[in-house]
Amino acid sequence: MRTVSRSIRLMLAAVVGLAMCLSFSASPAAAATAAWDLADEEQRLCVPAERPHRYFVLGAVAGSWDAPLVSELQGLPEGAAVSSSTRSVPPGDNGDDYVYIIGFFVVLPGLEYGEHRATLHVTDGTVSQTRPIVFDAGDGWSC
Repeated sequence: MRTVSRSIRLMLAAVVGLAMCLSFSASPAAAATAAWDLADEEQRLCVPAERPHRYFVLGAVAGSWDAPLVSELQGLPEGAAVSSSTRSVPPGDNGDDYVYIIGFFVVLPGLEYGEHRATLHVTDGTVSQTRPIVFDAGDGWSC
């Protein structure tokens, strides 16, 4: 039971830390071609190297969209798996507020020391936007 509650505490700490570290700014190129915008951010998730972990990868969207927003993670480290996700978001409108409406629960294998890059890809079928994700494997939980 202790390992389960510790795992849950670690996941919650990672999610809270990610939410506190993210900053948003509109992407001028995307704003000119779409009524919606994926938050312009690099998500950096810090993990102890060579130990498996579970993480939430999140995407915030502002604006409006008439077609479903379909998302996927590309280029995950070898051995990583997505165990659950919000891959499709129905048409909607967040106005100018960035709202976390995209989420992936990722299971990472023990990663070698260093940066491991992936990409969050979102499309409405006409316009596509991507944002980088970095899994930074080191000696502890901080980058």
